[in-house]
Amino acid sequence: YKYIYNLFCLRIEAGIKMSNILKWSFKNALVGLGCLFCVVVIACAFLAPVLAHSNFSQAANVLYDFLHKLCKMHGTNIFTILHHPIGICARCIGSYISAAIILYAYLHKFKMDKIIFIIIGTLAFGEIAAEYFNLFVTNDFIRLIDGFFLGAFLGMLFIKILDWLEGKKGW
Repeated sequence: YKYIYNLFCLRIEAGIKMSNILKWSFKNALVGLGCLFCVVVIACAFLAPVLAHSNFSQAANVLYDFLHKLCKMHGTNIFTILHHPIGICARCIGSYISAAIILYAYLHKFKMDKIIFIIIGTLAFGEIAAEYFNLFVTNDFIRLIDGFFLGAFLGMLFIKILDWLEGKKGW
């Protein structure tokens, strides 16, 4: 009787451990897919002007159409490569680069402190609000730096939402 009971308890413990492994793998797969999406957007942004310059205009137009769905591009904040725009604004390119770095770093056990998370979010949304209320004039460089803050904030927010869905409490 004792032997069967111990065997049953071991199977339950193994089932719980396997369940946690599956949750961990699914969460890392979602983070990996998010990172891959960011890398694809960055690659498309830098490939589209090169294709446009190389007279592959149909392929460049497909990439520009994809990028225009992700960013409401303004004429004043566009970086160019070979005299062709990259297709997304400075803030968005910074956001995608930073989010890709944060998501990739998370897969390698990077953790961000709650205070840093709050400071980064405040800086990102503070600059957007300041630009909206015309408190100061922004340029491409300021938007790029703000994009880095915004991407880091949104990348960590995505990870925290996955933690919450997994049932983790706290930071």
